[in-house]
Amino acid sequence: MPPKENIPTIEDIFSDFDHPNPYINRLAAINMREYWPEESIEILTRNLDSNNIELRRKSVKALGSFGKSIVKDIIKMYISSEEKILKVSCLKVLVIVSSSHSLDDFESEIKTLIESAVNDQSVEIILTIISFLRQNGEKTLPYLKCLCRDENVLKAKAAVTAISEINERSVGPFLQSIVNDSSLDEMVRESAFQAQNLQVN
Repeated sequence: MPPKENIPTIEDIFSDFDHPNPYINRLAAINMREYWPEESIEILTRNLDSNNIELRRKSVKALGSFGKSIVKDIIKMYISSEEKILKVSCLKVLVIVSSSHSLDDFESEIKTLIESAVNDQSVEIILTIISFLRQNGEKTLPYLKCLCRDENVLKAKAAVTAISEINERSVGPFLQSIVNDSSLDEMVRESAFQAQNLQVN
């Protein structure tokens, strides 16, 4: 830890965070984690439903860099909110965290989150939760398989695309079962057919 007088103030850090240069933003996020983690998380989470899209995106990215330490709080925010923008931001934070950290320690919380999100009809939430499921691969494959047969065609097609990007031996036969299922929407079956061809190639 540097001498106290050399520690950047939280005001200076967030001034750098507002800077248009992404490199300066990244340094600001590092300083948040190093010197003012609790205070920074509090500020960043308040930005998750901001009307300022750029601020919201930067805050999502910065929060994601805090890793597993924020998972429970982010899930709690998602579950307790009815605000779509906030919920989508929370999911995006978790996508970032799961890209570099295992979430096995939060199995119960993650299950609650997924079961809530997959039943949402918001396009943004649908696409973001499916991105999260794809990011987690085999662990969340059963959810994606279920979504491939959802009555919501957008949800089903997005799930088909996501599942085709997971390298697991059951994926090929499963996609064939979607192609063969005449009870499903033709667009979903076509998506599965195209996904099969991409896998072969």
